[in-house]
Amino acid sequence: MRYSTRINGFVLPSLMAMLALASMATLLAMRNLWVNEQLLNAAADQLRTQHQAEAVLPLALADILSTVTNTDGTPNLRHAAGNATQTHAFFPNTLAEYDMLRQRLSTNICSAGICAPHALHANAAKASYWKTQTGSAMQASAANTPDGDNITWYWVEVFPQHSTNTANTTPNPPFVYRITALANGVMPGSTAVLQAIWARNMDTAPTGQWHSWHVLHD
Repeated sequence: MRYSTRINGFVLPSLMAMLALASMATLLAMRNLWVNEQLLNAAADQLRTQHQAEAVLPLALADILSTVTNTDGTPNLRHAAGNATQTHAFFPNTLAEYDMLRQRLSTNICSAGICAPHALHANAAKASYWKTQTGSAMQASAANTPDGDNITWYWVEVFPQHSTNTANTTPNPPFVYRITALANGVMPGSTAVLQAIWARNMDTAPTGQWHSWHVLHD
């Protein structure tokens, strides 16, 4: 009888220990499931945000290639330099207009998503640089992006492409456009910044080629 009592007395602590281990294993499994779910949600949101930014690139290109007049016949100020009293940013078609744009932008570099930097800024290759520049960006229409609930912006940096052959020098050289698109995701801190380069084939031709595309990081 004493032996049986000792066995019974040992079974209960053993059972409690097994239950405790099983509970710990269950909690760890639930925690791993939760962590994996959060990682999956973050990855899905980042991918969704990148698609949102990708959708802005053709919108920016359409802006570059827009006409000088609106559908109602009024001047499109994004493609009309205007006179010396006006201060709006616009897409230049000649070197003279490009110089006028740079004078108007002065030290601001960008306005309404149009930029004419005096030199290649090293920080312009970092996502954090553009995250602080949304005040000078062009905001994309929510109706033209995959997820209209989130705000997207873009900037177009204009650079004249001078020929290395002086015999081919022209007062209207083909322009090169570096487009930067920024989109915010649903999750806090989720942001995608893309940068691509598009160049005209010749002068002010409406055709051109994409030369690069990459995601910006810090």
